[in-house]
This record gives sequence, C-alpha cells and structure tokens, in this order.
Amino acid sequence: MRRIRRERRFRKALQDCFRLRASEAHPDWFRGQLRFDPKDSRCFADVVQTWQATDLAALDPAWRRLAGLSDSEDETVQRAWIERPRGHSKTFDMAVQLVWVLLFAKRPVQGIVAACDLDQGRLVLDALGRLAVANPEVFADLVLRKDDVHNRRTHSRVRLLSSDVGSSFGELPDFVVCDELCHWERPELWHSLLSSAAKQPHAVLCVLTNAGVGRGWQWELRERARTSRDWYFSSLDGVHAPWITPRCLEEQRALLPGPVFARLWENRWQHSDGGFVTLAEAEACRDDSLAIRESGEPGTWYVAAVDYAEKHDHTVGVVAHHDGRRVVVDRMDVVVPSPDRPTPVAWVEDWIERTAARFGHVTFVVDPYQLVGTVQRFESLYDLHRFEFAAGRGNHELTTTLRRLVLNHQVAWPESCGSLPTPHARDDLETELASLLLRHSSTGRVRLDHVRDGTHHDDRAFTLGVACLWLTRELRLAEWMDTQGPREGGFAF
Repeated sequence: MRRIRRERRFRKALQDCFRLRASEAHPDWFRGQLRFDPKDSRCFADVVQTWQATDLAALDPAWRRLAGLSDSEDETVQRAWIERPRGHSKTFDMAVQLVWVLLFAKRPVQGIVAACDLDQGRLVLDALGRLAVANPEVFADLVLRKDDVHNRRTHSRVRLLSSDVGSSFGELPDFVVCDELCHWERPELWHSLLSSAAKQPHAVLCVLTNAGVGRGWQWELRERARTSRDWYFSSLDGVHAPWITPRCLEEQRALLPGPVFARLWENRWQHSDGGFVTLAEAEACRDDSLAIRESGEPGTWYVAAVDYAEKHDHTVGVVAHHDGRRVVVDRMDVVVPSPDRPTPVAWVEDWIERTAARFGHVTFVVDPYQLVGTVQRFESLYDLHRFEFAAGRGNHELTTTLRRLVLNHQVAWPESCGSLPTPHARDDLETELASLLLRHSSTGRVRLDHVRDGTHHDDRAFTLGVACLWLTRELRLAEWMDTQGPREGGFAF
C-alpha cells in the first residue's frame, strides 16, 4: 500500500510539473522519485551516494537553464568532466539527467551521446530503457528506439553518434555526452563536438570516463578541465560504490595486471598499458622435461589451433592436450612471410592433414576469416570448429584464460617452443608473451595486443590461447556433466 500511495503522489506531482513547468520540476526532486528497479520499491533518493549527489547537483543549474526553467547566469558551469572507476554509475546517472531534460525542456532540445562505437553509446540508451521499465508513468511521452530517444509531445530528442567524424560536422546540439572518452583512439570527433557545442550559448557538454593510459590528448584535455574555472571536474579515487563487493574486487585483482586493476577499479591514470605477463612468469611455464612431439599418444585427445595470415603476420599452428593437471603444448609451428613470399593457404591445409594423420584424435579450431574455402572443404572430413579470433567476447575469454593458466603454472611447453632464428635477439614463445600488452575496451573486455612497430607480434600467444580456451572449456563442460549424475533410465548424461 505504501508503494501504491507513493506512486500516486508521484504521478500527481509529475502532472503538476508538466502543467506548471516551474520549481516543482527541479532535477533533484525529479530524479529522487525515480525507481531504478521495477522489483525494488526504493527510489533513487533512497540509495544515492554522496559522490553521486555532488556530481549531479553541480550540473543541475546548467540543465535548468538549457530547459528554459532558469534565467540565472551566475556561475553556471556548462562543462563537466566526470571520472569514476568501473561500476560507479556514470551511465545511469547521466540517463536520469537526460530523462529530465527530455521531459521538461520548454522548447525542443536536441542532444548527442557520442562514443568510440555504437555498442558503447547504446549503454546510455539501455540505461534509459531500464528506467522506462521501472517508471512507465514517467516515460509515457518518450519513445525509445535503437539509436535514439525522443519526446513525441515536445519533439526533444537524444541520439547516438559513434566515430563517424564527418556526420558530426554541421551539428547544433543543445547537449553533448562524450562516453568513455579515454577509449577514443583519435581526437577528431572530440574536436568536432566541442566546436559544435560552442555554437549554442547554453549547450551542456559532459565527459564520462574511467582513468586512461598515457599522456596523450585525453590527458591534456583532462588537465585543462581540472584546472579551468569553466569546467566542473570530479575524479573519484578508489572504490566507493557499496554494491561492489570485496569478493568481486579480489577476483578482478587476481585476473588483471596491477596497472590495469589500478586504472579500472581504483581510477588511477597509468603511464602505459599493463603488461600481459612478465618474462619470468612466462619462463616458469617452460618444462625442459617436455619435447616437441611428432605424433600423438593413443587415447589422448588433442586440440590443434591455426591462425593464418598471408602477408604481414605469422601463421601459427599449435597442438596441445590436457594431462589432467595442466595444458601441455606438444608442438608449435610458425611460418614467417616475406614481402616476396606470402604464406600460402596450402601450408595450413597440409598442416591440418599431417596433424590429423599423426595425432589421431584431434579437434581443429580455425579462424574462418581468411580460410573460408579450407573450412568448407575440411569440416566434413575432420572434427573442425570455427572460432572468430577477433570477436570481442571470445578474445576476452581467451585472454583471461591464457593469463590465468600462465600465472598459475597450468600450461607448459618444451624448450624452444615456437622459436624463430634471429641473428641478434631471442624470439620464442616466452619473449612474445612478455612483450604483450593487455588492452581494455570501453565495454569492459580485455584483449591481447602488441606494440605496432613491425618487430613485435602476438600470433603465437593468440593461437596458444585459442587451444587453451578450447581445452579448458571442454573440461569444464565434462566436469559439469559428471556432477549431474545418472539420468532417468540409468544412463549418464
């Protein structure tokens, strides 16, 4: 009954706000009444943290002036840099501000949510969608679509914009939200949006981001915002959100390199991307008792992963198995192309046929991107599976799996595994692993990367990661099936 009475009071107050368009429509009052979860009777005012309230209140005068509900020109800050750790409600807090301005602006206002890609930008619209489910009476006039939200009564609108700089020129937005700016690779879109916002006297510009890497253009912009009287600057140091549990943090600390954890969860800028593993950690996985195998053992299941590149990168084939306690690399074959001798697809096909003949029970995992014909021809002959090597989710799982296995000594390889002859430097699997960087995307995923200088590569590590991921996936599935016990009829599932 209490919840029903509160909803009735809210609906009546909301109607009064629409009718009066005056002090009753203050953003602080409005967002305080919003429910954040349809299954939870609490409102935003019941759960908002002090650091959230401070950031929101700092921009309330600018939103009110943009909406035509305030004529005050005194010390109204229209630019904001909000820097918080992961999981600290940047997106949700912005969504409640956007709902307010879309509903209460006296004139039609047009806004942009810009991000490095559309998936990242849609997180703001997803937050609006969750608010709509929890507060259907509030969203009666708002139409939510895939890439925009508009008010059918007033024609106010917010839409997504990704890295297409050309489409941003000529815009006259009333407000701009730059989401996860530290993940934008180039500054051109930022320059375009900043100049577009400057054309409107009351335009609101907000940057939402996590701490970044390096001292490039984003860092310079951050420092200008921090030291400028025209910007509201807020940077939250460390984890403050009560909904992030110590157990979650410990898991992240174990999976991520120290610099990456410090940047993502403690919100501290780093001079460079975190390294994947150290050389000592990689070398600890070398087992001198192992030897490169030419054939398999009867009764052993092998996984063979292939990463093919015709001209610029290495082509790598890895054969591995699980011995009950760790992943063991049986062999790693590497082909290096030259400008006048690209690697032919025939090398991959010969390698698959030879591996199948010598190792017996083999599952092949292949990136179909450049091997469409090979996949189509061989998948009826062998146990062959496709794996999108460049896919975000698969790459994230591959990266975290390989790093966990290396750090826990749960993967091993023989001496000189994947070694290449070089005149002046060592070039093998261990040195490649130690040279890798751990990149973090704006969506929260991590991926392997390497320095783009023409001398570093990640093909051996990546192919090994695919084999490790496939082996551990299957083992986890088998263990889960074993725990289910016998099914009806006496058969084990």
